[in-house]
Amino acid sequence: MHRHVFVLFGLSISILAAACAPELVAPGGNGGSGGAGGIGGTGGIGSMPACTSQTDCPDSECRTGGSCNAGTCDYMTEIMPGTPVGEQVYGDCKQRECDASGAITQVESIADVYKWAADSCRKDDCEAWVSPQPASGPCTTKWDRPGICDGNFTCIECLTNNDCGGSQCAASIGKCVPTYCTNGVLDADPDPTKSETDVDCGGPCVPCAGGMRCTVRADCEGEGVCLGNPKTCQAPTCGDTYKNGDETGPDCGGSCAQDMANPKKCGQGQGCLVPDDCVAGLSCKSGICES
Repeated sequence: MHRHVFVLFGLSISILAAACAPELVAPGGNGGSGGAGGIGGTGGIGSMPACTSQTDCPDSECRTGGSCNAGTCDYMTEIMPGTPVGEQVYGDCKQRECDASGAITQVESIADVYKWAADSCRKDDCEAWVSPQPASGPCTTKWDRPGICDGNFTCIECLTNNDCGGSQCAASIGKCVPTYCTNGVLDADPDPTKSETDVDCGGPCVPCAGGMRCTVRADCEGEGVCLGNPKTCQAPTCGDTYKNGDETGPDCGGSCAQDMANPKKCGQGQGCLVPDDCVAGLSCKSGICES
């Protein structure tokens, strides 16, 4: 009984209000069209639909098989937020992944630091190949002696004679050498490991410059080629089949990779120092070109 009265009373109030209210005319419309803009109706208060057709729901790296259902994009396959997706850049300390909205985003990833090759005197860091910083601490020299890293990314054995325990410090390369390596005389010895190959160079001394006598490649600067009769040091080239000079692999990488006329970049599994040492599509990971 009370319920019916309430509804009827309410109806009478509504009728009375309508009778007393002035007639409203929408801009550019007529007096009879004002009721079409109610809440939830076309043009009323509320969010716009996400889609009107399937073309509004394109596939992406994060979502595939899109369709438009009642103004909402539904997808057959969606990658979970936080999942790595697409091509990643090794060593940039970022991870490219899908977010909750299905878009691609990048988040910080400290685990993705750029790592140089073992015994490198370069500091592992984010995008370290862009602006390398010298590392500190122990390392192993090219002549297999314990050393320390200097500010030029080189592992050296000494700075002064005091570091060599009675030997001489060849400051040009930071190597401890026998005292006879600086006497200006060609010193021969029955033991080939103690014999110079030319005056004050080769063997246990500093490497020899181009044109000087040698026995093996290690006797030459940059481990150039030791050829001829008598054998002499010849400067490294990008076609001598050896890894020498600043090459990161045999006849590839380093200055060979930067040759504008005939760039020689290193392939899968070959050595590298920076990404540009590797052929397109490969990354330089801890000193090796990898996919």
